[in-house]
Amino acid sequence: MRSPAVAQVDDRPVDGLGSAADLDVRSLTDALARVEDGVAVVDARGRIAYANPAVCRMTGLPLGLLRDRDLAESLREDGQPVLPWTREDPAAPHRCTVLAQDGAAREVVCSAFTTEVAGSPHWIVILRGAAGDHPAVRTALSLAQTTTKLVGAATMQEVLRGICRHAAGNSTAAACWIVVFGEDRLLATAGACGFPRAGDSMTAWTSNAVTLDNLPGGAEVLAGRPIFLPDARSALLAAPATTAFAITLEELDWQSGYYVPLSWEGEVFGVFAAYLPTGAGAPTEEERSFYQGLAGQAAVAVTNAQLGATLERTRLARELHDSISQALFSMTLHAKAAQLAMAQAGLGTTGALGRSVARLVELTRGTLAEMRSLLFELRPGSLAEEGLVAAVRKQCAALTAREQVAITVDGPEPRLHLAPEVEEHLYRVTSEALNNVIKHARAEQVSVDISATPGVLRIVVCDDGVGFEPGAGAAGHLGQSSMADRARMIGAELTVASRPRAGTTVTLTLAYDPPEQGDRVPDAG
Repeated sequence: MRSPAVAQVDDRPVDGLGSAADLDVRSLTDALARVEDGVAVVDARGRIAYANPAVCRMTGLPLGLLRDRDLAESLREDGQPVLPWTREDPAAPHRCTVLAQDGAAREVVCSAFTTEVAGSPHWIVILRGAAGDHPAVRTALSLAQTTTKLVGAATMQEVLRGICRHAAGNSTAAACWIVVFGEDRLLATAGACGFPRAGDSMTAWTSNAVTLDNLPGGAEVLAGRPIFLPDARSALLAAPATTAFAITLEELDWQSGYYVPLSWEGEVFGVFAAYLPTGAGAPTEEERSFYQGLAGQAAVAVTNAQLGATLERTRLARELHDSISQALFSMTLHAKAAQLAMAQAGLGTTGALGRSVARLVELTRGTLAEMRSLLFELRPGSLAEEGLVAAVRKQCAALTAREQVAITVDGPEPRLHLAPEVEEHLYRVTSEALNNVIKHARAEQVSVDISATPGVLRIVVCDDGVGFEPGAGAAGHLGQSSMADRARMIGAELTVASRPRAGTTVTLTLAYDPPEQGDRVPDAG
């Protein structure tokens, strides 16, 4: 049986890979077709699943004949057939010979790396001409490794750590560090290689709440531009937010840094950092391209993982709705039926049994409201089905049932004409404002007013709670920062007005240009 092909040089589908990875694998195939060094993917039996054109040239065989061929038929060490992973350290470069179909032998430097593709163990085998260290092999190797990891079973942290290992192992970098930030701009996940005290570095970063804004050169990175800092070490030590982090790198021999943004569709969400040795100077153009290529692969990995998390949340929401939510609803009906049966039997509701059944009704109703709220948070895609106003109404009904706070919603009944991503940001800002009210305001009355006129869409969340002094570092400030960031992403204006003991009003204003009457509502899907 043929082992799954990882990539092909023609236009046939890529076996064993999901559609999210197809584009990257095809790009990888194109890249590997241009390098002079051999890259082969071999299954656990030693059978070749894929070989780039360089391997075809070395062996004198076309790809069609190389597939399913035992690698040991073409690879020799000391005259004997060999599989690279039988060595103690397969990743360590070692000399061997490629035996061509016509009997010619070519000396190469070989190394192998394990990975998992479509649930099966595979090896990436690199065959580099022994006459010299060809620069393109670094890119080929790293693209092969990181792309296969995208479809493997590794965690995101392991993928980022692996990319850093490739960067440090195939360039002049003394250490490498990839940081991914969440919506609050704080560290969400990271990977590193070469750090003498990696755990302490992570702790120093998180405990000081370092963001991209705090980093030397952060403005350039946020603008989507790579930057080289000749004295990055001193800059990190001098910046208050990064001093503790820089101290954890004191044992590392480094001075300058090269920083590349991680971005997707124009949004920067992380940074790739290469820490260069003292006296190394600026990275060459080749190394810059190498680092940027790895940063791009990291961005693809993070984006794919986020997509996978969204799909998993949707699956979980569906399963919760089909099982636990339905069971809770059934419990509510049975409890109500028990109360009705007690009334028909002339049993009072104030006795022990009556109080227990009433408590059961209250608990199941509250738990069902909690579950509905959780389901909506897990599956914001329901916005596509219901629209902004209906979604906010549903969320407020769940909060009212759960928190016993009166929340009224006023908004237009017809669905608003909004792009899906704008609709979700508006919902999330409104939801965050409501959560801040529940957590901090101690309010009794809350109102949500959504109005849309030609030119302006406005959402106002108002409460009669304890309020706060603006600028005094009130609780919930991180939530306000998140709301402001979301507002900026869609070009909206956010204002927060409050006074102690006088409640709080959050206003979100967005330019709104509804289509002419009669125009078709855009497909939300």
